[in-house]
Amino acid sequence: MTIPNIISIIRILLVPVFCALYFTPFRWISFIVLILSGISDVLDGMIARKFNQISKIGKVLDPVADKLFQLSTVACLCIDKAVGWWLLTIMIAKDLFMLVGGLVFYHKTHAVIAARWYGKLTSGLLFSTFVISFFLDFLNVEFRMIAVSLLAVITMIFSIMSAVKYTLAAIQINNEQKNKG
Repeated sequence: MTIPNIISIIRILLVPVFCALYFTPFRWISFIVLILSGISDVLDGMIARKFNQISKIGKVLDPVADKLFQLSTVACLCIDKAVGWWLLTIMIAKDLFMLVGGLVFYHKTHAVIAARWYGKLTSGLLFSTFVISFFLDFLNVEFRMIAVSLLAVITMIFSIMSAVKYTLAAIQINNEQKNKG
């Protein structure tokens, strides 16, 4: 078990902690958990690359940790009425498409597509949306739902574009393997 994989497992274990704290008077602690998750996400990738600890399980654990945190955070924001349920619906639909597509791709090619810059950009935008939502909530800003919804729309556009780019990358890799075989 590599250090980046351990960090990803810890991030997965922090998901229920975040959710539990979000709906308490200690919501600010959930914000700290969110920030720690974001920092550890960057850290595990840096460690994996710098110390050559990239593994197949890590290529699965890291995005699973990302998705669990993203979906649970959006679910909390929906329950809190900071964003509409449409955001969670789109995210789940896109992630299910990517999961099924990824499983089919892996079954056909036995390859795993590592995170690409556009996936990281989308994750960064989503993380920024969460952070801004927290700040607007802490400041008790009246237009929080409008501002966060606008940021969410922008993020979802990038998210869908990212899904298309990953799909095109998978098709290209699949075609290259067909041509070799």
